[in-house]
Amino acid sequence: MPFVKSIRVWGAAVIAAAAILSGCGQPPDYPPDLTFPTRDDRLVLRTPADRQPASLGETGKLDVELAALDQLGGRTVDPASAPADHRVALDRFLTDTFGTPASPTVRADDQVTAITTKLGLTPQPLAEGGKLYRRRCLHCHGLPGDGRGPSGYGVYPPQPRDFRRGSFKFVSTGNGGKPRKTDLARTLREGLKGTAMPPFGLMPAEQRELLVPYVIYLSIRGEVEFQTLRAMLTEGDGGESVEGDPAGFARERLAAVVREWDRAASTPTGPTPPPTPDDAGKQAPSHLDSVARGYHLFTDEGGTGCIKCHQDFGRKSGYWYDVWGTAVRPHNLTAGGYKGGNEPHDLYQRIRSGILPSGMPAHPTLTDTQVWDLVNFVRALPYPRELPPAVRARVYPETQ
Repeated sequence: MPFVKSIRVWGAAVIAAAAILSGCGQPPDYPPDLTFPTRDDRLVLRTPADRQPASLGETGKLDVELAALDQLGGRTVDPASAPADHRVALDRFLTDTFGTPASPTVRADDQVTAITTKLGLTPQPLAEGGKLYRRRCLHCHGLPGDGRGPSGYGVYPPQPRDFRRGSFKFVSTGNGGKPRKTDLARTLREGLKGTAMPPFGLMPAEQRELLVPYVIYLSIRGEVEFQTLRAMLTEGDGGESVEGDPAGFARERLAAVVREWDRAASTPTGPTPPPTPDDAGKQAPSHLDSVARGYHLFTDEGGTGCIKCHQDFGRKSGYWYDVWGTAVRPHNLTAGGYKGGNEPHDLYQRIRSGILPSGMPAHPTLTDTQVWDLVNFVRALPYPRELPPAVRARVYPETQ
């Protein structure tokens, strides 16, 4: 591990240890001279299109695996190769705009400030949220939200979420949108089943409400850094260019990213889910008809293509790369138990909005009835007796 990275990890470990040892009192303050680290891990620009991982990654090998993507047909870039003067200018912009862990802020023009204020990204709530983040989240998600906290290396795979990409899996805002605050609050409250992300349902709601804006703040800061570094490192490749002004480019990126969060906050919510059928209702002809329609939509017969990724309904799914360059695998739907929640409205949002960072597409053209038919089918899949006989014969032929 490079010396600078060793120091960064050691420093984050000290911060996390202090948080743990502080007991049940007020969350501790950050040292006033502590700054966010300069990004030194690779940026994943493209994952391999024709080469898929054979398995999940190995614990402690994340950086090695990301570097290997280039040989597999992907593309990554090393921040260390950015022009030194450009990097200094970017780091100065990030500090001037976003402050420090002890004094987080978003200093920008009036239009950006109006949006960040609406999102709750003002100094006092951010400072309080940052202290809670230090105690509850930093040990996995890292000081800058990079998913590389002291415990994060041991958690991988799967890697704790790296907020700096600006991508989130469990959103309710449609095709590729940012999450709503309520989406992030739900993940905090419920956790992600089957992962190391625990539920914080026992945390007072007002504390969760402080953590959510702080996560948004880290994501905005990290995405501005990511996009500006990407432009620096790919100039001459036909992409965006900083044109000798990294701070000016970053300022434009900040405005664009903040507008995306504002659009997410303004996106209308989806329909209210129908009542969940009780055990007797699950055998009602109308419900069984819905499950059968969902089966036909799920398979190639219905045209959604779900079965192409969830092969054999997920029992034979292969691995592929997510946008972070790490391996993921479509869920075995016959096993039940979903990271994003098991309730009907949870599954509705997964089908409607997709899980784009992991490669699951959104389905904006399906009617609400079609989405609920798919929800009913997916919820019935783990339980053969809840499937219509003709569907059960195809999903569980060994039981016939």
